[in-house]
Amino acid sequence: MLKTIKPLKLNLQHFAEGDPDPIEPLVDPKGDPGKETFTQSEVDSKISKAVESALKKQQEKFEKQKQDEINKAKQDAAEYAKMTAQEKQQADYEKRMKQLEQRERELNQKQLHSEIVTDLKEDGLPTEFAESLIHLGDNEKIKDSISNIKKVFDEAVNNAVKEKLRQDPPERSQSFKGHKKSGHNSRADMAKQARII
Repeated sequence: MLKTIKPLKLNLQHFAEGDPDPIEPLVDPKGDPGKETFTQSEVDSKISKAVESALKKQQEKFEKQKQDEINKAKQDAAEYAKMTAQEKQQADYEKRMKQLEQRERELNQKQLHSEIVTDLKEDGLPTEFAESLIHLGDNEKIKDSISNIKKVFDEAVNNAVKEKLRQDPPERSQSFKGHKKSGHNSRADMAKQARII
């Protein structure tokens, strides 16, 4: 069975010379009519308008907050003016107590934060955990959490180290395989194999 060889079909139009003066251009040289182009000044003006509107919104928000604070202060002052002398003393006392409680909370938070950082450093843990642990508030819960974190952290580090240090067992080379199959040869056996005669 003979296969007949068919000649390759050539598309001669690919090899023809192009027309030096096309009658009608296929592509509009001015570009795509749907696509807009902007000059630098137009872009700058759009950006400045966007920035101005953002600044205006922020200014309005700030003014509203400021006005709310002023109204609250006026209302507090009006209520304070209506009070009797004994009520004023009581209000002043309550206000000072609230301020003292706030300062005490802040100091306790700072002290707790420094204790947490110290505990984390002692256990060899990153001090970035302190911000998360401070929200627990209770020293016992925090210490339990630190010990749990230490345990999990150490396990993760050990597993990562083991994974990095793990090696595949070496493959046996062909020279060792040949000796293994033939068993242990004595010197006399090796001499017999080496003799040609």
